[in-house]
Amino acid sequence: MADKARYYLEQSIPELQELEKKKIFTKEQISAITKKRSDFEHRVNATGTTPADFARYATYEMNLESLRRKRAARLGIKARSHAGQRRIFFVLDRATRRFHGDLSLWMQYIEYARKERASKVLAKVFSSVLKLHPTKPELWIFAARHAVEENADMVEARSHMQRGLRFNKGSRHLWLEYAKLEMVFIAKVLARRRVLGIDGPIPDVDEGAGDEDENGNIKLPTITGEDMDPSPPRKDQTVDSFALENIDTNPALNGAIALAIFDSAVKEFPCDFTFVNSFFELFRSFDSLNCRGKMLKHVVLHALDTAPTSPDALFLGIELPIIGVETTDPLFPNRLGTVLSNMSEAVESAVPRAALYEKFAEYMLRLVKKSAELDPGVRTVILGTLMKYFKQAETEGQATAKLYILWAETVLLRKTAEAALVVVEKGLQAFSGNKALRKAQEGLKAGL
Repeated sequence: MADKARYYLEQSIPELQELEKKKIFTKEQISAITKKRSDFEHRVNATGTTPADFARYATYEMNLESLRRKRAARLGIKARSHAGQRRIFFVLDRATRRFHGDLSLWMQYIEYARKERASKVLAKVFSSVLKLHPTKPELWIFAARHAVEENADMVEARSHMQRGLRFNKGSRHLWLEYAKLEMVFIAKVLARRRVLGIDGPIPDVDEGAGDEDENGNIKLPTITGEDMDPSPPRKDQTVDSFALENIDTNPALNGAIALAIFDSAVKEFPCDFTFVNSFFELFRSFDSLNCRGKMLKHVVLHALDTAPTSPDALFLGIELPIIGVETTDPLFPNRLGTVLSNMSEAVESAVPRAALYEKFAEYMLRLVKKSAELDPGVRTVILGTLMKYFKQAETEGQATAKLYILWAETVLLRKTAEAALVVVEKGLQAFSGNKALRKAQEGLKAGL
């Protein structure tokens, strides 16, 4: 082990001599670097080494290389710029070969290769880690994101996702990320069309958004200023070629692939409404896509077919007509009428009915509170409809403690605190030990 450590240390002697010669580091600093590397080499070549030892070694070399670059730039000195990088890759390669089951080492390797834009190294690393860990969905997602962001290669990204799903059909996260990938692609194609002047001018965009979130997932749905850059993708023309096609006749640009993913995903998880709702919220977030309404309707129809009495599924159908319609839009009153009609029909089917009353009341109250410019007539209709359903729920014995609180909030918007207090106290007669009702009672009394 000592011979191996000595051999690896000797390989770095020419590099250190050059650093000293060009005065990037002093003789004392070179000695300190040599001692530190010797410690690390003996540690990682010992029989009791751990993945953490390699991780610390790689981190030390990364920090050292960063310092070398800063000093060389400050001093205006040209030195061998790839020696440090190669050494870091060598350490990480040894680490992943020895501890190929440790994902944290692989991720450290991938992240560094991405940062250094070492495409060939990264391709090799992805190939190795995906063969060794095909049942890790996060790795397939990571590889797909790299294909899109760094290589602008949607074909490769799809291939990663599809191969990943062969090994991980039971991963809800991977199904959702694949659908996200397709939705982002559509949004980028449409943005590209605006850049090319096909669909009109470029709209205002959120410059702070990106394609990756803090958890490493593909971020949605806003198209950024970088996405609007009229320069072509780096390695292929996938976005450009799709941008020039007829949207009306291209199923891929109308959400067909994302819907096919949804259909396949829900077959793997029958009767999982939470999963279905995740797709609904995903498609809903792409408010700039013309195909969004069709996609949301597809999800709602599936939900209602599989769970026709579920309050959650029924509520998706209730709210669908006003999704994406602003309260100031001339269409809003008519769409609201459809919502109220849908609610009237859904009440007859819902089991349990109380849950539907709660969801409807919460949604409508949120709509009234956040819409300062809501037409007074529309506001009156909404609040009046809520009052009707509160009384109906009470008559049917479906009123819950939460519904009484929502009822009091509605009364407070229409009348006085005294009237709202009457509703809360009525709720306390039925649910005397409910803390939320007690808190509401105290709050209303304090305001009188």
